[in-house]
Amino acid sequence: MSVQSEAQSLSPSAIISLFTIDASPMGGPLMYFVQGSENDGPVVYNSVEYQPVDVQFEGLETSGAGALPQPKIRISNIDGMAQALVSTYGELLGCTLYRVRTYKRFLDHQPDADSEAFYGPDIFRFERKTSENGVFIEWDLSASIDQEGKMLPGRTVVRNTCLWRYRYFNTLTGTFDYSKAQCPYTGGRYFDINDAEVSDPSKDVPSRRLNCCRTRFGRGNPLPFGGFPGVQRIS
Repeated sequence: MSVQSEAQSLSPSAIISLFTIDASPMGGPLMYFVQGSENDGPVVYNSVEYQPVDVQFEGLETSGAGALPQPKIRISNIDGMAQALVSTYGELLGCTLYRVRTYKRFLDHQPDADSEAFYGPDIFRFERKTSENGVFIEWDLSASIDQEGKMLPGRTVVRNTCLWRYRYFNTLTGTFDYSKAQCPYTGGRYFDINDAEVSDPSKDVPSRRLNCCRTRFGRGNPLPFGGFPGVQRIS
């Protein structure tokens, strides 16, 4: 059965929205989640497990004038997960959000499981963090084809935060993935988000402060810091 025939059914099963955040532009992994308020636990689709997270996704309406939608996404911050994403991966700015929608009957382990029965994908880019509190963090998104308002130069000048993509430890292979890394660090010492040395390579996470470079490359050596510590605000 196709999604079209299911949509025309007198009693269609529930629509499930599946989200993927691609944090590789900031040296992060792919993260998969499903709307937590509508699902008690993880769901599996096309052999990928999506973890339940409370999400609000709105603003997808299109106007008769043909204007592109300007959606917003709010991710629950009650458990600190969203805050960890913001702190570790440069507020996710420039990262990509994918959304596919399917019907519950097409999920894996269902009698009518079908990995090709879905709507989408809808592709968006994280443009701006607009709100942050203990309940949720909100971002403005832009459609992947929407280039209006793109800043030139393409790189934002940030004083105290390194925006280079860092290496990613692949727990399946037990090795670091450097395929999209911009930071040149390949050393065998590992440091956590507070720049404290750790023995577990999977805990190797950049703090993105200048001291992050110093701990890895050593004081007195050239530091490939991806921020602009010399800039200051001029009023």
